[in-house]
Amino acid sequence: MKKIALYLFLFVLFALMYRFEQIQQIDNYAVKGMEGLRSEAFTKFFLVMSEIGSIKVELPLLFFVSIILLFYGRILSIIFLWFTLNSVRFLNFELKEFFHRERPSFDAVINAAHYSFPSGHSMNSAAVYGFICYLLIELNGTNERRKKWLIGMTVLLIGLIGISRIYLGVHYLFDVLAGFSAGMAWLLILIKVYEGINSKIIDKTRLT
Repeated sequence: MKKIALYLFLFVLFALMYRFEQIQQIDNYAVKGMEGLRSEAFTKFFLVMSEIGSIKVELPLLFFVSIILLFYGRILSIIFLWFTLNSVRFLNFELKEFFHRERPSFDAVINAAHYSFPSGHSMNSAAVYGFICYLLIELNGTNERRKKWLIGMTVLLIGLIGISRIYLGVHYLFDVLAGFSAGMAWLLILIKVYEGINSKIIDKTRLT
């Protein structure tokens, strides 16, 4: 619960802070700084990272992961995996509607619709890829080395997805930070609910 509270606190903090002029200047510097780093190679790389955080990649990936989970008989895991994707997207849409922050007005590499805060790619990827990572660790048992490797690679992937949105000029720094915070809070809530239901199912099967 402490981690959930921490991420919720961070989200609220970022939501309050981005309205201050000093923070808006930091946001502008971040976008402008990334704009100054643009090159053909970097742009291609971050376009790929941005796509990985989109529904175009997440949907087929979830189908693939669901097939693997079905092979292991993990029906509850499949249900929660798809619920994670749909619920986090819904929450992000509602948060964007609430905050109504316009996107950066600089020279963006791509076009992006809807409002800016919090970043959908950052929030969605934190929840979706985070839950996939959790399920993979659950399937792989107690191999600590593999667990650390999975967590490290997932954190790196999510981080690069968030950075890509600033680099491409469609999000501010605080949009991305808030997206990570909200996504992580929702991920931890879902994991807690999932573990509660799963433990009850295991207890019932033991009794029968």
